[in-house]
Amino acid sequence: MPASDRDEALRELGSMARDRREGAGFSLEDIFERTRVRIEFLRGIEEGNYQGFPDLVYVRGFVRTYLGVIGAEDLKEEFISWLNRESRKEQSLTPINVLGDSTYPTKGFRLASRFWLFTLLILVLLGAGGYVWYSWENNPLSSLVMKYQDMNASTPEKPGGGENAAVSGDVSSRDVLFSADASLSILPPAVSLEPEPEPEPAKPFIAFRAKGDVWMKVTIGTQVLFSKTLKSGTEVSWDLPSPAKVTYGRPNMVEIVLNGKDLGVVNPKGSKNSETYQYSPDGTYKKLQ
Repeated sequence: MPASDRDEALRELGSMARDRREGAGFSLEDIFERTRVRIEFLRGIEEGNYQGFPDLVYVRGFVRTYLGVIGAEDLKEEFISWLNRESRKEQSLTPINVLGDSTYPTKGFRLASRFWLFTLLILVLLGAGGYVWYSWENNPLSSLVMKYQDMNASTPEKPGGGENAAVSGDVSSRDVLFSADASLSILPPAVSLEPEPEPEPAKPFIAFRAKGDVWMKVTIGTQVLFSKTLKSGTEVSWDLPSPAKVTYGRPNMVEIVLNGKDLGVVNPKGSKNSETYQYSPDGTYKKLQ
């Protein structure tokens, strides 16, 4: 599926969602106040532009929450379907025939074409051989090795010498190979590569999905962000810069997504009494009462 089809479908769905929002009398600021989803993310959903969004699991959560507030749940399935399709750029590669096509050349030029081909091949080989010879002749290490070989060939070893015997002129082979005048710096200097910066981690995030009508109170830090009944099928989400304290009237009617991890229903057996939980930005959580 070409990437253009996916992008066009998401732009059309975003335009439909914007019409629904405007028809319901909501501004983007109103949606932000109700969901705490950033305005630039809301605008990106309506424009079909998802550059700068976090991982796909967050994008799906934003879309579900946004559609639930504007009353456009009927678009959710199509939105999610297109979002889950990966954009892939198809590249059309035209093979390059470096040897020509399969047709024969004009009869009068067939032998001439082969002659120039062989001539070019010979010139390339001669050029490569000349370059290798020139590089070896001008290599400081090669001249040093040749000097060492000539010295060993022309200087006889004194009787009783062995490994520590000195060569003529009180100069040992070790002195020749490692003298201060010998240039051994034929390798290029090491290249210092700076490590690539690590990608910025996604911000902590919490989302709620109501399976039925449930009263909730959400406090993040010291600010109460939500204190009312969350209607069945509605989703809300917030950034989580600090621990969140959440009280549920019916804990068995709310599903939780914390930092992209689906925690499921708060308490499947908690259908009568309210319960309070604490959720931390690092992904941990616990029951308070």
